[in-house]
Amino acid sequence: MSSARLHTSAPVRRAALAVLTGALSVGLVSLAVPASATTPDYTSSAQSLAATTTAPKTVAVDAFGRTVQGGWGTATTGGAWAAAGGDATDYTVANGTASMAVRKAGWQLSSSLPTVKSTDTDLRAVVSLDKAPVGGAVDADVTGRNVSATAAYRLRAKVLADGNIRASLISVNGSTVTTLSSQTLMGLGTAGKQLNVRLVVTGTAPTTLKAKVWSTTATEPADWQLTATDSTAALQAPGGIAFAGYTGSSVTNAPITVRVADVRATSTEASVPAPVAPGAVGTYVPDATTTGVPNGTKLTVHNGDLTITTPNTVIDGLDVRGFVKVAASNVTIKNSIIRGRATSTQTALVTSASSTASVTVVDSELYNSVPGPWVDGVRGYNFTLKRVNLHDVIDMAHIYGDNVTIEASYLHDNLHYEVDPAQNNTPSHDDSIQIQKGNNMRIVGNNISGAFNTGIQFTQDQGTVSNVTIDKNMLDGGGCTVNLAEKGKGPFQGITVKDNKFGRTTKNYNCAIISPTTTVVTTSNNYFTDGVVASVRKGS
Repeated sequence: MSSARLHTSAPVRRAALAVLTGALSVGLVSLAVPASATTPDYTSSAQSLAATTTAPKTVAVDAFGRTVQGGWGTATTGGAWAAAGGDATDYTVANGTASMAVRKAGWQLSSSLPTVKSTDTDLRAVVSLDKAPVGGAVDADVTGRNVSATAAYRLRAKVLADGNIRASLISVNGSTVTTLSSQTLMGLGTAGKQLNVRLVVTGTAPTTLKAKVWSTTATEPADWQLTATDSTAALQAPGGIAFAGYTGSSVTNAPITVRVADVRATSTEASVPAPVAPGAVGTYVPDATTTGVPNGTKLTVHNGDLTITTPNTVIDGLDVRGFVKVAASNVTIKNSIIRGRATSTQTALVTSASSTASVTVVDSELYNSVPGPWVDGVRGYNFTLKRVNLHDVIDMAHIYGDNVTIEASYLHDNLHYEVDPAQNNTPSHDDSIQIQKGNNMRIVGNNISGAFNTGIQFTQDQGTVSNVTIDKNMLDGGGCTVNLAEKGKGPFQGITVKDNKFGRTTKNYNCAIISPTTTVVTTSNNYFTDGVVASVRKGS
C-alpha cells in the first residue's frame, strides 16, 4: 500500500496536559483492542497543541517530611542537600520545614542541590524568618540557576527593618553582583510571615528571569513583579537550585533563622497561545487554528474504545486512543481528540448508526493515528460536526441516514492507497464526504480538500438523498469536487449549492459540480478561486 501524499505541518490552535486514566463515567464501556493487520507507510500526528504539550518535567521536590540534625538530608527528588557556611548544627529539618540559623551579623549560610542541573527551571518555595531583623536587613536568597558557588541567578528578598521587602533579580559572577530588576514590596517582611516565592530562570543567551513574592494567605499575583533578561557568559549553563540567608553587618538581634518549606522545581510549561475566536460561520475559511481542541484544554488519556450507552452523556477533554461508538441520544463530544488505533476491520473514529442515537462533536480533532485503509472519520447519521479538525482517514464523513450537519470544520488530507484491501486491492475511493442515503443535511462554512475521488459524493447506494444544502464552503479536490450519481433511484430532490468557493486541483479541469441532466441543482454565487464562475457540468 502506498499513500498519495505525506502531510505537512499546519498552524495550530490549542494546548494541554495528557494523563493516563482508568475508570470513566457511567455509560462508557472500554472494549478490547485487536492486533494490527495494517502496516502504515508513514505516521500521522495530532495537530492540536493539546495533544502534544507535555507536563513540566520535575527538577526537584522536597516537602521536608523528615527530622534531620546537622543538615537538610536528602530531597524527595533532587539528591542530597549540601550546606555551606556556619556549622553543621545550624542546619535542621523538622515538621515540614528546613531551617538555617545565621548566628552572627555579617554571616551567610546556604544549602543547595548540586546534582540538579537545568537551564529551564520554575522554582517555587515558602520562605520565612523566625523574627524581624533589628538594626539592619536580612537577605533570603532563592537561586534558580546555581552554576557554581560564585555563578548564579537569584531572587533576593531583602527583609528590611521597617517590615518591607526589597525583591531583586540578581546575577552573581565571581565577585560581581548585578541587580537586574528590583521592587519594594510593602508590609511583607513582618516577623513570622510566610511568603510564597516563585522564580523562573529559563533559556540561554539570553536567559529570561521572572519572579513574584506574595503572602501564603493571599492568591498568587497574575503578573510577574520582576522580569529581566541577561547574557552573562558564565551563567549560560545548566545549574541547580539553592537557598541562602545573610544577616547584614548592622543587625543587632542575631541569630536569625531562615526557614524554607514546600520546595518544587520543574521545567517551565510551554507558552500556549490564546484560543482563536472564530467569526460567524461562513465568514472565514477554517483551518487548524480555528478547529480542534482549544488552547488551554487539559486532556485525559483513555486507552481503548468507548461505547456510549447513556443518553445526554457529555465527553469533555478526553484523548481517546481508540474508536467511539454512540448508542444513545443527545450525546456531546467536545474539546477532545479521537485518535483511533490499528485495525483490519472497516470502521470509523466515531460511529452513530441507529435511529435512537445522536451525537454532536464540537471543538475536537479526529484522525487515524495508525494510518490504514479501514478507517473513516464519522459514519452513520443523526450527527453534527462543529469546528472539527478531521484528517488522515479514507472518507471524512460517510453518511447513510437523516439529519447531518457539518459546519465550520476542516476536512483535509484523506488517506489514499493505490492498492487498497478494502477495495479488493484496487485504488481507494476516498471522498471527503460520501452521502449514500438520507434527508436534511447541511454542509456550511467548511474547508474541505484533499480527497482523491470526490470532495462531496452523492451516491444513493443505500436509498434516496434529498434536501441537502452546501453553502459558504471552501471546496477542492477529487475528479469533480461535488459529484451527484443517481444510481437508478431517480433525480435528487432539494439540492442547493450556493456561495461556495472552489479550488483548482480537480483532476477534471473546471469541474466543480457534476450532476445528471435529470437532477436540478439550485446554484448561485459559486466561483473558483481565480474568479471564474463554477457552474454545473452535466453528466450521465
